[in-house]
Amino acid sequence: MSQLKPYYPTKYWQKLDDGRVQCTVCPRLCTLREGKLGACFVRKAEHGEIVLTTYGRSSGFCIDPIEKKPLNHFYPGSSVLSFGTAGCNLGCKFCQNWSISKSRQIDTLGQQASPEQIAQSALSNHCDSIAFTYNDPVIFMEYAVDTAIACREVNIHTVAVSAGYMNERPREQFFSVIDGANIDLKAFSERFIKRSAAASWRQYSKH
Repeated sequence: MSQLKPYYPTKYWQKLDDGRVQCTVCPRLCTLREGKLGACFVRKAEHGEIVLTTYGRSSGFCIDPIEKKPLNHFYPGSSVLSFGTAGCNLGCKFCQNWSISKSRQIDTLGQQASPEQIAQSALSNHCDSIAFTYNDPVIFMEYAVDTAIACREVNIHTVAVSAGYMNERPREQFFSVIDGANIDLKAFSERFIKRSAAASWRQYSKH
């Protein structure tokens, strides 16, 4: 069973010559001094590395129809166990879940559950799949990947609701264990995404 730790170790980061550590999960490439959080509010510089502060902690669980994600012809008529954590690596002004996605308070996360417990909960509630949603699973990818692996062991499918704002190497690992995805298109122009989501497609395309 996966261990639930206050700060979960990650691997997508690098040390810089000036003593900072740089997170390489998404195109923001946050450079952090000891004890500082990234733009997502959940990845932190701790003891010279980047750790995830929300592993095993959720902002809540809900059973939904799979069509609510929404997905087209992905086990239609089935139920999906939905959950998310806190934080986000985008800053969309139109976010429907801003109280979760932009929360700086770890107390937002009230429920603890290991990946194996989530898989078993999906089984016991007759859900064919679980969804990483409410906030972007990119920023809690270690938790999501472990949960997806635990779900595969009991024949539960996984769905990611994401903007896909992620660098190539972590993206390959993340989506290698995900069965379905809804990639939210946030903008049609560089100007709009900078103004309304605090991001850059040009920056994304380089990674």
